[in-house]
Amino acid sequence: MVLFLIREPLSYFRPYKAYFVAIYAFFNAFPISQLVLIFYPEAYLIRLTTQAFSASAGIIATLWGLLVTKLYFYPEKFSLRSALSNPLKPIHTAFLLYLVPMVTLIIMTIADPTSIDPSPSRQAFYVLDNTYFETVGLSPLLLTVAATLISAFTLYSFVVLSRLRSQLKDREVRGALRVIARCFATIAIMLLFGYALSSFGYSLLGLVNLVGVILLVVAVTAFKRPTFLKAFLGLVPSLGPNPAVMRGDQIILIYGNDEAKITPIARFVNEGVNQQNRVLYFHSNDETTAREELSRNGVDVKHNLTKGDLRLPSIDSLYQGENLLDEEAAIGQCQELANETRALGKNGLRIVIDYGDSTKRPYQKFVNHIADPRWAIPDHYVQVMMTFANRAFENEKATLDLLKSKVPVIDLTESTNVFSRTVGLSHDEIAGRKILLEYDPLSGYEKILRTLATEAASNFERVILFTRKDSPIHSAMEDELGLKMFVLTSRVSYPKVESENVVLIPAFDSSLILDSMNKTIEAYSATPFTIIFDNISHQIFTLGTERAHSFVRQGLELMVSDRITGVFLLNYPAHDPKTVSMFENLFDLELVSRPGARIPEVRRKLSLTAT
Repeated sequence: MVLFLIREPLSYFRPYKAYFVAIYAFFNAFPISQLVLIFYPEAYLIRLTTQAFSASAGIIATLWGLLVTKLYFYPEKFSLRSALSNPLKPIHTAFLLYLVPMVTLIIMTIADPTSIDPSPSRQAFYVLDNTYFETVGLSPLLLTVAATLISAFTLYSFVVLSRLRSQLKDREVRGALRVIARCFATIAIMLLFGYALSSFGYSLLGLVNLVGVILLVVAVTAFKRPTFLKAFLGLVPSLGPNPAVMRGDQIILIYGNDEAKITPIARFVNEGVNQQNRVLYFHSNDETTAREELSRNGVDVKHNLTKGDLRLPSIDSLYQGENLLDEEAAIGQCQELANETRALGKNGLRIVIDYGDSTKRPYQKFVNHIADPRWAIPDHYVQVMMTFANRAFENEKATLDLLKSKVPVIDLTESTNVFSRTVGLSHDEIAGRKILLEYDPLSGYEKILRTLATEAASNFERVILFTRKDSPIHSAMEDELGLKMFVLTSRVSYPKVESENVVLIPAFDSSLILDSMNKTIEAYSATPFTIIFDNISHQIFTLGTERAHSFVRQGLELMVSDRITGVFLLNYPAHDPKTVSMFENLFDLELVSRPGARIPEVRRKLSLTAT
């Protein structure tokens, strides 16, 4: 099981893998002590192995307590040193008190020879074997200390995990932690019962160890169940280090009119409340107008206001006055809101600030204020959307360019339908469709996909790309805002996170590719998004036509929801017309990118618009 933990690459808990490996390694001390008792019943060996498993019990409890406390504090740092440096802090005090029985047990087994009785005259009746055999005696005081340790081990972890104040609110993650905690607690209680019973002349330690192994297997399964994928997709926080603020934590929208701005704002708000975030919309009009606009665009304003998940203060309250009076106060208030939201146990904080046509001179100072990294924080707990009317930067191209160089900016006047307009359709006609993009490698088809990704980002739809590193699509789209990329490669035999936005997956494992698609779809079930698969031709050449057809069909079946826009690429000159036709029949819409053509040819447009 230790080797399994070491080799497990997919677990969400892999940044804390060393703790789990150490805990499992120290559990071996218990069966080893029994083997020594059976095969090498020398008094000094019995005493030594008994001291070893007592020390192991203390170390296991210490490691588990340290681990759950780290999870409690996440994303803040926690260590034994920090607890000792500030022992009066309540959680630090609790942790230090928790350590007392562990230290006491270890000291007692070493310093008090009478606490362990390894004499050959000490025998116990092995109930399952119906025979008497040598056993080790433990003093009542030692058993009392052990009982205290196990009580602390059980209660501390349950209390801390139940009051987990960090972002680890995902049901799967919390469920796995509960299973692991229950397994460890049950094993500890059973071991105490087994050794206590043995001291009184009856032994069930064989059965106890067997059940313990089964529970350890269950705990390993729970360790494995939550994968890294949700963290990669940005739905739960990563337990790994996050040294810098993610580009997507702050974004600027430029809109032409109020109607254009409210759709992405409403989507941002809805996604936030659906993910148990707290959302504040600092509007530039009045609260009644903000309520009406959000309600018209699908936000249950009354319900979310009542629950406290949504607030609609004015931008003047953020800046403590009109005309963006106090810039430092605005940033400070957002930081206070983040702390307050954490205390409420929310998964995150989303802030929308609508500046309307308001800017402030000098422009360079104002841009520095807007791009101040203090708006967001390194653990991605806070996401900030700032919106400006395009007239705010009228005749100020240099200012806008400076802003774009510092913060991701989406100009809604240009990009909300940049792809769909190119092919003569609206965004609504494209959204949710399953599209086959037939391309000639010389046609410049990469630009088509870039416009698709830009349009999706402008409509606040996530984009997931499956591609290969040697594909032109990889180099063309790797810098796209908000893009998550699954890179198909022969370099790995299991999924591996390469960077914040890139996961490597085996190129020839169709089931794993489909599983990655499925988990992505499950993770983003509450929001519209786009999946791009680059490309079918590679699958045909590696799997064969029939298997590739089955793969694409299964992928499309996973994408049946109209929330998902699916785009599959096919290098049509590389295949005969019969093969191309076979795949065309699977899709709602076909786009054909030919050399020399400025825009792709659209097929099935009539049937599409008639739907």
